[in-house]
Amino acid sequence: MKESAGKPGRLSPGMALGLAAPQTWTAALIPALLGAALVGEQALESPWLLLSTAAACVLMQSAANVFNDYCDFIKGGDTLENSPDAEEAVLLYQRPEPKKALYLGFALLFLAAAAGAPAVIKAGWPALAVGAAGAATLLAYSFGRKPLSYLPLGELSSGFVMGGLIPLGLSGSLSGDFSPMVLFRALPVMLGVGLIMLTNNLWDIQKDRASGRKTFTVLLGEEKSLKLYRCALLLWSALPFIMLPMRAGAVYLLGLLASGPAAVSQLRLGPGPDSRLRAMAGINSLNAMLGSAYIIAVLFS
Repeated sequence: MKESAGKPGRLSPGMALGLAAPQTWTAALIPALLGAALVGEQALESPWLLLSTAAACVLMQSAANVFNDYCDFIKGGDTLENSPDAEEAVLLYQRPEPKKALYLGFALLFLAAAAGAPAVIKAGWPALAVGAAGAATLLAYSFGRKPLSYLPLGELSSGFVMGGLIPLGLSGSLSGDFSPMVLFRALPVMLGVGLIMLTNNLWDIQKDRASGRKTFTVLLGEEKSLKLYRCALLLWSALPFIMLPMRAGAVYLLGLLASGPAAVSQLRLGPGPDSRLRAMAGINSLNAMLGSAYIIAVLFS
């Protein structure tokens, strides 16, 4: 992508979409679909509530992407040298006015709140509490003196909030039952979302170390992080077999076999910034495939 030749400072719709990073939206959609699957036919009884709540999840994910890019740009963490992909570095390569990106993030967050309002009206304070916890974590990840993105908490916070609280909030809003058991059944999805963050941090380890970040992978080191990553990928693939009854496990097995080549390719990836694009594309694809397989299996359980 070439640098924008338009008016300096202009934030075009294409730039806004690039900042929202639609390639990452499966990290919000898979947990939302799991929440719907866990309540079964009750999800079909309130289709507009299902759609509005899922939209709120995607909008919050988009806001998080915008805020993260904005803060990395302002703090100087993203440079042309360490960010070779123009698709992931809109502020660097296309140069819209940074404040407009910040306004975009808050606009997306406001739209997420509006989209989530029907769930709060229907389900009351538990839905509000889940949404507020997600928004607070979103802001804490990028802003503040010690944002979560600079600490070894990114994998844990993103996995729990997106992989756990989204299914809890959506299923609870549809059914009225905010059961903690949802968090247990969401463990494979939590692990999948956490692995997206672990992938990002593992393949950004040199960049993060140079910018002063103390992420989990920076503290653990590249070699040990890669070993942990491969073990986590295997656990992620196998965990549903422990949690699902036999018939549903057989259904999941079909999805696992279909995603096998992608999983093997991900396991074979080596460290280093040159592999980052393949690593991120691969983990997002795997999240969609394994997450969908688990959701379909849940419907059969």
